Amino acid sequence: MRLHQLKGYIQNIYLIEYPHGCMLLDGACRADFEVIQDFFTTDLKRPLSDLKVVMVTHMHPDHAGCAHHLRSQTGCKIISGQFTEHWYQGIAGSFAHITDIALSNWVAGRMGKKRKLMWYPRKLLPDLQLSGGQSVPEFEDWKIISTPGHTSMDISIYNAEHKLIYVADLVVKAKQKLSPPYPVHFPEIYRKSVAKLGDFLDYTVLMAHVKPQLITQPELNGIIEQAPVSGQSSKQAIINVLRKRLGLGFEAPKP
Repeated sequence: MRLHQLKGYIQNIYLIEYPHGCMLLDGACRADFEVIQDFFTTDLKRPLSDLKVVMVTHMHPDHAGCAHHLRSQTGCKIISGQFTEHWYQGIAGSFAHITDIALSNWVAGRMGKKRKLMWYPRKLLPDLQLSGGQSVPEFEDWKIISTPGHTSMDISIYNAEHKLIYVADLVVKAKQKLSPPYPVHFPEIYRKSVAKLGDFLDYTVLMAHVKPQLITQPELNGIIEQAPVSGQSSKQAIINVLRKRLGLGFEAPKP
């Protein structure tokens, strides 16, 4: 097994390579298709059709944005955690979808990136949904663990043999400290999800927006302590972006 870390549009992309095929640990941004395609051709010297599985940890633009397009180009399988309702369901979900794409574009701008295509389907149509503890077909040494809180459907993916766990946005970094993501929609559930990482203290933690590293129990405790008391929303996040641009300061979400 070989682990490759690619520089995505606004996030880290992790690609797992085996002789029999490759797996992406998340669905990346729609803007990342050329990056992934070029890496297969130039670095791996393999056809893009060797991509067999794309995991989707949750539905945000930098984690699900390229999944459907990759499947249309390669025939790969899209695999997610269990869900019964689409995250961006209904009218409110449509607004949240547009809001999250706008926020991702704002993040790209803050990073000095040129504007690229970010639009993607708001409803994920996976080939397979897995429950916690189940192995990924064709990559059976990788298993998933349910880690919701950031959204309702977040999962993490781990490999016990190689002591690796990919946690997507479960942990980010703010002011040089590991911290909760923004927004956290379900704070109580989020704290329980972070606590699960206590079983993986000797694992290298792969994160979408932080370099791979070990995380200590005191750091986990600090992340849990920083978690919000009440749920946050994409709407509040974009309001805060606008307030910051207008010099009005940050507005905390109401309980």
